[in-house]
Amino acid sequence: MVHALEMVHSLLKPEGRLIDIHPSGEPPAFIVRSGAHDEIAGWLQEKDDFIEYQQAEAALAQAVKERWFTREQQREFIFNNYAETIAELAAYLTANWSDAIILPETVAQADALQRAAQGKSKVLLRENARISRFRPEHR
Repeated sequence: MVHALEMVHSLLKPEGRLIDIHPSGEPPAFIVRSGAHDEIAGWLQEKDDFIEYQQAEAALAQAVKERWFTREQQREFIFNNYAETIAELAAYLTANWSDAIILPETVAQADALQRAAQGKSKVLLRENARISRFRPEHR
């Protein structure tokens, strides 16, 4: 990852910018939303405990330390994936997030919350993410 950032640095024009977007590495919450009411049903897990996000942060910190880039700005934001049911969301994750793990108790809790909801409900997966802008340092 650090090698890739070094290559980006060598290719980026002085007025160019590197934009990095990745999840924070905190386990995302499964939330059942009914009207304006949200209840957490459980947490997504990964086979590798979200290690790639820690590795990305470490690589970016190394690139700043090496003075290839200066972080100009960083913000955190919430990214939600919505589905009608936990089963629909699980199918999406199976197809698109290869190391995602949804514990059976999370599925059961989400199903129970949807059954108990008055009116229409949805299930969402809430991820905390970061976006950063880096300016290249040219020596």
